[in-house]
Amino acid sequence: MGAVKIHKFLGEAPKISTELLPDGAAQVAYNTKLYSGDLIPYQEPVKIGTTNRTGTIKTLYALRDVAAGTLKWLSWATDVDVAVASSTEDDEQRFYYTGDGAPKVSNYALATATGAPYPNTYYSLGLPLPTTVPTTSAASFTVTNTASYARDSGNTATITTGTAHNLRTGNVVTVRDFTTTVGETFNATNVQVTVTSTTTFQYFNPGDAVTTAADTAGRVDLAGNTQIRTHVYTWITPWGEESIASIPTDELYIKEGQVVTVTGLPTSNPSSDHFIRGLRLYRTLPSASGTEYYKLSDCWFPVATTKVARSGNISTVTFAEPHNFIVDDRFKLSGCTDTTFNITDGTVKTVVDEYTITYDQTAATTGETADTTGTLYHDVAESSSDPARYWGDGSYTYTDDFLDTNLITILDSDYNDAPPTNLKGLKVANNNILVGFFDNQLCFSDTDKPHAWPIKYRITFDADIVAVEPVSGYIIILTEAYPYAISGNDPATMTVARVDTLYPCLSKRSVVNMGYGVAYTTHGGVAVYSLSKGVELITKLIHDWDTWEDELTPSEVVGHLYKGKYFGSHSANSFIFEKHDKTGGYFMTVQHTFTAAWTDQITNKMYYITDTTGDIYEWDDRTQPLTPMEWKSKTIVLKEYMNVGAARVIADYDTPQSEIDAINNYNAAAKTYNAARWAEAAQLGTMNGPTDYMVSGSRVENNGAINGCMVVNGDCITKTQKTYGNYLCITFKLWADKVLIFQGNVCSDKIFRLPSGYRSDTFEVSVSGAARVRAIHLGETPYGLRGA
Repeated sequence: MGAVKIHKFLGEAPKISTELLPDGAAQVAYNTKLYSGDLIPYQEPVKIGTTNRTGTIKTLYALRDVAAGTLKWLSWATDVDVAVASSTEDDEQRFYYTGDGAPKVSNYALATATGAPYPNTYYSLGLPLPTTVPTTSAASFTVTNTASYARDSGNTATITTGTAHNLRTGNVVTVRDFTTTVGETFNATNVQVTVTSTTTFQYFNPGDAVTTAADTAGRVDLAGNTQIRTHVYTWITPWGEESIASIPTDELYIKEGQVVTVTGLPTSNPSSDHFIRGLRLYRTLPSASGTEYYKLSDCWFPVATTKVARSGNISTVTFAEPHNFIVDDRFKLSGCTDTTFNITDGTVKTVVDEYTITYDQTAATTGETADTTGTLYHDVAESSSDPARYWGDGSYTYTDDFLDTNLITILDSDYNDAPPTNLKGLKVANNNILVGFFDNQLCFSDTDKPHAWPIKYRITFDADIVAVEPVSGYIIILTEAYPYAISGNDPATMTVARVDTLYPCLSKRSVVNMGYGVAYTTHGGVAVYSLSKGVELITKLIHDWDTWEDELTPSEVVGHLYKGKYFGSHSANSFIFEKHDKTGGYFMTVQHTFTAAWTDQITNKMYYITDTTGDIYEWDDRTQPLTPMEWKSKTIVLKEYMNVGAARVIADYDTPQSEIDAINNYNAAAKTYNAARWAEAAQLGTMNGPTDYMVSGSRVENNGAINGCMVVNGDCITKTQKTYGNYLCITFKLWADKVLIFQGNVCSDKIFRLPSGYRSDTFEVSVSGAARVRAIHLGETPYGLRGA
């Protein structure tokens, strides 16, 4: 042996005998990055905040405080899936989630309404069935006698009645019983009228012009066929959500134009668990194609004020609930403490946001003032040309005198079922469809309707579902048996295909969308479903079923995507797996574990929780000190017995100023951290308490030099402070015939001697420390290292 050079470092391949590992592969790859071929230690994790929730946390998620530029941390002690639909407004940050009881919806304002832990407030996802059945009654139409008639040269007839005719523009009427020669020409059936006053109306009537002539023989009556009419209502929310309709009212047999009064409607939302703030009223309308329910009005419940202000004769009012207005809507405001803000038949000038409007009002300037006594009422009249009718202003009775011709919106919420209460695994699929599951049932929301989960869309599988994950336009269904792939853009026409490879998903929390496929833990390793290859074990070249089960319990794995790599954590430690086309990939072991993790897609920073304190850590923060790594080579088998007498470790030994700064910051934080730990556990005592020692003539505080959290004898409760005098030295070890024959610290690239007096053909070498290692050279003599 002249010399051996070990470089292009790789990770672990546990299934392969140590003597048969490829060059560069490792028996141990611990806390090291391997992407460059060098051994690069990870940075120390750094605490960046807390959830203020103690105990084991299984889900971590963050919302953005846009004003402060910070993150608000949401956490749960259960396995929660959070979905953000594409239609959600960024500033609102609305999100949907399952796994914390029944499915829920919240947003930034609700989730962070009070102090941490978050989320604070939410609404149940989906709307309940309306249980109240309203009643209706129809007013009889009184036939009216005429007083006079006239017709102009444009064939427009004008009829004046002796009393109020109670017609509306658009009504269809019959004019009859004129008996004079001229009067008979005014008789007409099924003509549509235009009302010009309470006693006058006009209609098209061909004939010669006739000056106004008195005639009391004529009669005016509603025309058309008698029809059956019923009414229903639905619950509505300011988010555009709508429930299934109520039970219809009893049937009325009426003619178009008769006025119907609807009573017994709800006067408030049914529950605080829902964001219901009003109801939508419908009535039947027969046509040649059948009878449908058509929308009459959105009836929003009265809303309280919170503050008022006025400047330049423009009043600004903010409400406790969304106002649901657009510009030019009419409203009434009454009961304000400052009565100058009260207004009847006000008109919205501008919509500031969903809680605030402005309107014109001539009055004195008033600075912004809290005012919680005012009440806002919404107009439910058919049009702005009709007198306003303010819903809830003294009465919740509804007058239906709307014209058939003005009804255009058909009820379409017949299948807006609420999601099942035990729904879990919530994800956003193609075409903005939400998908989730319970037991062996796959459930879909309607397109662009996160609140609507039609039962008719459900798909049943042969085995219970463990997880779902959308990828590349498909939805991958992982079960306790076979995986499935679902394709389609419409939940009513989804196509299901089973993958006939028995790789069950053993841990829902292990499922990670890797981009090229969906990875998850199964028997024998990490499996990936990809559209091009189906299901395969991507770890098959480096892990066998035996080695996989020996190293960890697959059902315990929590997976996370970190910079294109699969980051898995379990009870013993963590591992990072990176797929490689030629070698199949490799493993690297990490000492830090996590129970929940979240990556900020904007900054690409990974955050995690590792214990029960609720503290949040940032992984691999480049401003932090390097953490000790370890790498142990394959078993090097030589053709001849010999003595390895010299070695050299090429590494970055000089401590840069950035690393010195990182160490100083780390030590300052460690001091505070340890003081808190000692305060929590007095039993640590002086043996593990702070001691001082000297480094380069300077006194350094330590958290326990005897039993600190060190590699050899650490307590993993307190943090050992770091020194940078020899911080980046490397510990080098050499084995011959599986026996450790040398261990020492290496602090430069210089060649160093190894023990003599032995001969072997089997060697192993390891390096550990916080420096970047670029190569390891081994030789029989220092002179022989020239060939390395």
